[in-house]
Amino acid sequence: MTGVDFSDEAISLARSLSKELGIKADFICSDIYDLPKVLNKKFDIVFTSRGVLCWLPDLKKWAEVISHFLKRGGIFCIVEGHPFMMVFDDARDARELKLRYTYFHKPGPDKWEPQGGDYADKDAKIVHPSYEWSHKLSDIVNALIGAGLRIEFLHELPFITYQQFPFMEQDKDGAWRLDGDNIPLTFSLKATKTRLR
Repeated sequence: MTGVDFSDEAISLARSLSKELGIKADFICSDIYDLPKVLNKKFDIVFTSRGVLCWLPDLKKWAEVISHFLKRGGIFCIVEGHPFMMVFDDARDARELKLRYTYFHKPGPDKWEPQGGDYADKDAKIVHPSYEWSHKLSDIVNALIGAGLRIEFLHELPFITYQQFPFMEQDKDGAWRLDGDNIPLTFSLKATKTRLR
């Protein structure tokens, strides 16, 4: 198993957890777009976890990196926040779903000023703005298809693992939901590499 992140601190923590739990794994600190320059392996499975896509300006290049590292017949899986939920106002004082942002990709990132903590730690002291890119669902799917992957399934789900909006409620399993489960909050996708690139 090989894990990749662009944060030295995240890689250090991953290595210490791997050692503590006795799980054999390699960890590489790299920008995802530069990974082919520092890693020379092919994998049966490539997985992208929640909260990754907003940091990526170029989904076409991201999908090409995935294809580069997959063996033919290998699978790619992603579980991620649904891009549709990102159109709504998520300010700390929001009381209902109110359209605020565009669903469509823009060439530059959105700038988010700190509002206190974040989803991981509401009391964290964040002093720098965050710059994030938005990508609609078809951008994600088409980038993967263009990189030689065949979509096996795409699921859209009415829950997420963190409190995106202040008026969400947590269910008995720990997932966060909106009353009525009326919009997608998470998507999952599985794709297979069908051709060599």
